[in-house]
Amino acid sequence: MTAIALIALVVALVLVRIGWNGARGLALLGWALALGALTVLAWQDGAWGLSVGVVAGMGTALACVLHAGWSAPAKNLRARREPPAISIPHHRRDLVRRLAVFALVVPVAFAAAEWFAFGVQAAIRGGAALDSDAVVLTLYLQPVIWIALLTVQLTRARPSQMIAAPLVTAIAGTMLWGAA
Repeated sequence: MTAIALIALVVALVLVRIGWNGARGLALLGWALALGALTVLAWQDGAWGLSVGVVAGMGTALACVLHAGWSAPAKNLRARREPPAISIPHHRRDLVRRLAVFALVVPVAFAAAEWFAFGVQAAIRGGAALDSDAVVLTLYLQPVIWIALLTVQLTRARPSQMIAAPLVTAIAGTMLWGAA
């Protein structure tokens, strides 16, 4: 039964690939067949069956991509009409701006996220001895907060607008630490 489910999975992914060319019904049939084959594999052999099915599916998908790349005609490259969007800074102010953005986004935001994570840890501990749950929370929270800060900062137009997010985060961490 495992072999039949694996063959059905390979056929399903080929149907999905054929469906990319416009036959949406075949693509839907392929996805349904793949889901059914993976369900049978998981039902029959548990996590091992599901893993084998996923590996077989990835191998089939890779073969489809390799075939499409091999059989696709080479494209003629056109000359660029516009300069690249990323260029080396030529003026001092551009270099200073890039360095300011880097400083605000990497070390400053990292330190603010770390400070906030330590503040949360202190607030959870509440003056008690350090326990493993508080350490794990700190190790989890710091990169999550840092990513949130990066997201906010990198959506701002100027470095001066990037200061508020880490500043508010550091103040919140100080308040949490003080409340503990």
